[in-house]
Amino acid sequence: MSYPQGMSLAELAPGVEQILLAGDGFSARIALLGGQLLDYRRGEEPPLFYLSPQSAYQPGKAIRGGVPVCWPWFGAHPSDAAQTAHGVARQQLWKLAEASRDGEVFHVKLNGPRHGELSAKLAFRIGPDGVAIELATSNHSALPQTVSAALHSYFAVSDIDQVSLLGLESAPAHDKLSDRRLNLPALPFRFDGEVDLVAYRGGAITLQDAGWRRAVRITSAGSHSVVVWNPAPAKAQRLADLPDADWRRFVCIETANAGDDARTLAPGAAHKLACRVDFSCRD
Repeated sequence: MSYPQGMSLAELAPGVEQILLAGDGFSARIALLGGQLLDYRRGEEPPLFYLSPQSAYQPGKAIRGGVPVCWPWFGAHPSDAAQTAHGVARQQLWKLAEASRDGEVFHVKLNGPRHGELSAKLAFRIGPDGVAIELATSNHSALPQTVSAALHSYFAVSDIDQVSLLGLESAPAHDKLSDRRLNLPALPFRFDGEVDLVAYRGGAITLQDAGWRRAVRITSAGSHSVVVWNPAPAKAQRLADLPDADWRRFVCIETANAGDDARTLAPGAAHKLACRVDFSCRD
């Protein structure tokens, strides 16, 4: 395969390749392990995504940071507790299928693993204005198949005390920590301790970061749920691939088909879960 100008392949770790993208004033990296966008940077601005310096880059292990792909189930397996959490896509090697460039915008397509009669593909659009990711699931079975998934984005922040989320006001939600159903406050969402919830709200979420004077807008399609997660100090200390204090450096805002938003695909049907991330910084 020939690669467009500004795109190359490099070794990320033994047996693991990454796609390097270098445009006019921006750069990005995609790991073929997990089909995972690791990094996006624009000029001298802070990185868009957090990537743990303690991440393992080994097939069979998930990478902590960037945009992991949870597929074809989100959270625990619905019927087999012995299965790994968040599915199989994060831990397996994906294959580069297509690569092109349209002006300053790169287009990259990956073919993912199959799980039973389900297959997955990823399409990335990466340019100076931000990134877009589309996860397509196809059901090759003669029977209906239920899928849950998430684009598990770790957004880098100046400090967790400096951020708030707009777009979740009064949203119905499932607090997974307390296993309670509730409506979120009619105010911008702020992080106060450990957070793990599924909010049932489509459309756009805006991450406002006062410390970096940045607004990140996450727009979803094929989704009516967003997962919000941060481990806080106690859980962060139990995560071997995360520095103890780095819980302050990211928030996860995940475009999802989670919980009540899982999708049942008819035989031969497909579903696309997508997000677009745009951001602006003030001087």
